[in-house]
Amino acid sequence: MTNELADTAAKTTAHFLITARYLAVLNAVLLAISLATEHHIGLNVILAMGLLYLHIRLEFDQRIFMHTTNFADFDRTLLTLGLVKQTTERDIFQRAKGTIRLWYAALFATLVQLALWLI
Repeated sequence: MTNELADTAAKTTAHFLITARYLAVLNAVLLAISLATEHHIGLNVILAMGLLYLHIRLEFDQRIFMHTTNFADFDRTLLTLGLVKQTTERDIFQRAKGTIRLWYAALFATLVQLALWLI
């Protein structure tokens, strides 16, 4: 794989992940409405905690994809800092697919949150 292809894949993934910010705004609005109307508060708070984790991960991944194409160095840094116990070698496309799955998980949780509001 060429460096240009890896760079394009990383930047495309980063730009796609930026859209998660719109989901985060919708999540915050739905949580605020839920808290104000006392509508399914428990379920919405649990969803909000899960969504907060997903949005933190998506923002982190977006910044990594925007600024990094050398993931071997990135993996070594994560290992050195103790943020992971072990690393597996993955190419940029495997990493992009994994982070896009996180985006879809956030979308699904947002749809569940919206469905709770509509009930």
